[in-house]
Amino acid sequence: FTDNPASPGTGGSAYASFLLGIPDFGDITSLHNVDYRRQIYAGYLQDDWRATDRLTLNLGLRYEVFSTIKEHNNQEGTFDFSSLSLIVPKGQKAQLTPTIAASIPLRATASRGLIDPDRNNFAPRIGFAYKVREKLVARGGYGIFYGGQENGPFSNPSPGFNPPFFSLENFPTNCGAPSANPGSPGNPQVDCSAPRLNVLGNGFPSDALTDPNVPILYSLDPRLRTPYNQQWHLGFQYQLPSDSVLEISYAGSRGLKLFGFYNGNQAVPTSDLSAATAPRRPAKRAIDPSIPCDLANPDNCDPVFDTSIATFRSNIKSNYHSLQVRWEKRITHGLQFQASYTYSHALDDASSASLGSQNQGDFRDQTNPNLEYGNADFDVRHRFVFSYLYELPFGKGKMFGGNASGLLNHIIGGWQVAGITTASTGNWFTPTDIETDLSNSDGGGTVFGSARPNVVGDPNAKPCLAGTLFNTCAFVTNQIAGSSGNAGRNIIRGPGFQNWDISVFKTLPIREQMQLEVRAEFFNAWNHLNPLFSNPNNIEENIATEHGQDLGLADSGCSNGNPNSNCAFGFAQSARDPRLVQFALKFTF
Repeated sequence: FTDNPASPGTGGSAYASFLLGIPDFGDITSLHNVDYRRQIYAGYLQDDWRATDRLTLNLGLRYEVFSTIKEHNNQEGTFDFSSLSLIVPKGQKAQLTPTIAASIPLRATASRGLIDPDRNNFAPRIGFAYKVREKLVARGGYGIFYGGQENGPFSNPSPGFNPPFFSLENFPTNCGAPSANPGSPGNPQVDCSAPRLNVLGNGFPSDALTDPNVPILYSLDPRLRTPYNQQWHLGFQYQLPSDSVLEISYAGSRGLKLFGFYNGNQAVPTSDLSAATAPRRPAKRAIDPSIPCDLANPDNCDPVFDTSIATFRSNIKSNYHSLQVRWEKRITHGLQFQASYTYSHALDDASSASLGSQNQGDFRDQTNPNLEYGNADFDVRHRFVFSYLYELPFGKGKMFGGNASGLLNHIIGGWQVAGITTASTGNWFTPTDIETDLSNSDGGGTVFGSARPNVVGDPNAKPCLAGTLFNTCAFVTNQIAGSSGNAGRNIIRGPGFQNWDISVFKTLPIREQMQLEVRAEFFNAWNHLNPLFSNPNNIEENIATEHGQDLGLADSGCSNGNPNSNCAFGFAQSARDPRLVQFALKFTF
């Protein structure tokens, strides 16, 4: 535990603070258990029509109705940007606390569910199978598929956590207060410029939550629609000798009206890092109506609105195209296998409802998700998988040792080898920049911020620094204050993947109803190194793709004493499992 004035930036041990009862800060929330409910109705018509001896058509039409999600006790609301008010269901009698009520009107004008349901969910389906030749078949289809995604807009935050149904109050340390650390020399006053300790040793005050002054607001887009996906495919299947089948197909999809989380109250970026954020936000209100809330009068802007507002919209899109090849052999002569190869490209504005994940930053412009259209998080351009099972040709009745019997046959016969071999190119990652300052434009931070470096070369060319996994010299810090760099989303190709899992096993019959299986399994059998940009257990930060201060080749990605340099930029931070071997005996009776 430390509170050393000579070492600013050290916050001490969180566990020691907990044991001493002197946390850095405190917040208290009201207890609110939401009870969301919805109904889903669907009906469909389907017909299989054999048009000719060679052609069969599958025709269908599905219609789905997703009711709006309703809180059972009508305890939900949505913030309306146009009227700067909270909208709750009709008949709701709840009241806002005084400070919030003075700034945000409460209007009980909404229907249950807050928005109108989407009743345009028609989903046609068509498929066909055509026998081109005796051993050649063509298949294809098209369909539309809807998804309600109940866990999207109604997780947390959600409409049930808007005021007045949910309250939160923060208790930071007052500047100049005595330090709570009993071991601090002379018990000096708290330095407001550095992390500090609080004095909540006596608990929260008795009037906590009676009038919190900072609401947590959540907004549902009134034009929210049901997300849907168009899918199509065309493939050919050919019967080969030795009981094997070759299939070549094209498959694609297009996602529309997909859900997305935003900060609907993002401040317009500015090069003036001292400029107030409140006048630059979509939601703003003048305290004195006779004076505008603008950059010339920032003190006349209501501070209640000077915050981010979680907003849920359905305006994300995605695309996927792929060539798929599959060769499958049924078991003959003790061998069966399946080999699959996929060449594909997946693109989207966001691969989840929010961009905040370990391989990318936030939306640069919260009003324009199309700016982030690029390689999907899960995009893997090439992928090959080979699975197999082979009965070794040893033992009685086999190619080798066919006359073996007794103990010899028990030793050499009945062995099988199985395995899965996988090889693929890497996923894609977004470069962020810890040197750029966007804190005054709702873009501060690193991975969860929207700061990007500028691109001056090909990031996927040969690395310029030994040991790095991509060309780190392709990036420089964006020097324009208040703006994000020009680096796009998911432009760095991550390390590929290669893995061999192999098992060797045999079954020893003991009696009619008893047998013993002996098995040896080798995971990553050849101990191939599969590096990773980040620790898979840490979804909040990916320092391998965080650009820092522009450095020369001699610096090798690090500059001692510079807090904005990043020693890890371009280097692997972890790796997948090395070779693992396990042996097993299984007795069955």
